[in-house]
Amino acid sequence: MQQPIDAEAACEQLHESKGSSLERMLRILDLFTQQHPIWTVDGMSAALGYTRSSAYRYVRELTDANLLFQSEAGRYSLGARIITWDRQLRVSDPLVRAARSLEKMFPQWEGEQVWLVCRLFKDQVVCIHQTGSLADRVSYSRGSPRPLFMGATSKVILANMSSRQQSQLFLENPQEVATSNLGATWEQFRRSLQRLRRQGYVLSSGEVDVEVFGLAAPIFDSDSKVVGSISCVRPSSQRNSEHDEIQGQQMLTLADNLSQLMAALAYRPERLD
Repeated sequence: MQQPIDAEAACEQLHESKGSSLERMLRILDLFTQQHPIWTVDGMSAALGYTRSSAYRYVRELTDANLLFQSEAGRYSLGARIITWDRQLRVSDPLVRAARSLEKMFPQWEGEQVWLVCRLFKDQVVCIHQTGSLADRVSYSRGSPRPLFMGATSKVILANMSSRQQSQLFLENPQEVATSNLGATWEQFRRSLQRLRRQGYVLSSGEVDVEVFGLAAPIFDSDSKVVGSISCVRPSSQRNSEHDEIQGQQMLTLADNLSQLMAALAYRPERLD
């Protein structure tokens, strides 16, 4: 006799076929943001379109792995393992260590300023180190992803990617490209990035945060592959365009020092402090 079809199980099997179980489980972690740090299982299920049984199973596995924590009955927050991983990155990432070591060498230009060191993770730029006195006027701090096509911090990375990477990003992100001020066509986009690459540093004003401008330079690994950037963000009212070139060259020198020290630390894993 034919067994009755379990509709929820069939739906779950269909969802699993559209993406690996691990990938679907990790999407739950992406739900936890500064604006929404606490979730119920039903809320996760509704937000991601998962069946309740799938959501409960994923949450149970993430909780067992200390990636989620049940802060109160039926409500979850990020777990202890993520905190320990963040500390591990702070003390072991060669770029973070290099930035901390060279902080005293950062130029101290007139007025307020905040320094951002960012890494490229696949096609996402994330701030991994921040220091300075302008933090309340900058929306991106450590751990925050930055738009890849907006702002000096990201554009200097984009300009130093390979032509193949740039072409792929251009095709996959038409809306972001349209608002990037880099050109509407591939030829315009390519030429804009070539110009920025030849200049070395990138300056932008008000693209990510209003009333501030940023000056950024690229950071490269030992294989001359761009891996991140260092940028200085200051109030637009304090910009003197006559100093742009001099300060841009200072940024390039600082970025080169960071690149060299990062490469050295990658082969020397012991801590500096």
